[in-house]
Amino acid sequence: PKNEWLWLAATRQERAADPSGVDPEAIKAADALLSKGLQECPASGALWAEAVKMAPRPQRKAKSVDALKRCDNDPRIIASIANLFRQDRKVDKARSWFNRSCTIDPDIGDHWAAYYRFESQHGGDVAAAAVAKRCREADPKHGELWQRVGKRVENWHDDAETLLKKCVAEMGAGEA
Repeated sequence: PKNEWLWLAATRQERAADPSGVDPEAIKAADALLSKGLQECPASGALWAEAVKMAPRPQRKAKSVDALKRCDNDPRIIASIANLFRQDRKVDKARSWFNRSCTIDPDIGDHWAAYYRFESQHGGDVAAAAVAKRCREADPKHGELWQRVGKRVENWHDDAETLLKKCVAEMGAGEA
């Protein structure tokens, strides 16, 4: 199928088959599905962002360069690269890349949540409040986590800033 979201779901399903993350067969199967998906949908930012996230640590930089060559200004790839900088504790670079991903497509709430969490951890209350204000003004409607949280009945009438904080609370330690 030429649908990036089906390929992404299939890849994640294969990875979820091995919750420990050490079964080489499950990793190979997920990599194979992702490679097929990238062949079918070579300009998919979502698949490239997943490829960057799934790559072994030494290969992530090269994979992110490939992703940027294929889909230059895709906000999902840019947010994925920002997350790599966050993991490497390159705070200034991570901040600029998170800002760039939120500026390119302000409608993706997941990126706002990752940016807010980053600023809460590394920038302080003033920087986090500035991100929350910008998020409230952008009023995002998309993103996997954002929609999952926003469509719960108890959150139907929440504003963007409240949803932002609920998304950050739900983010796992490695998710962004």
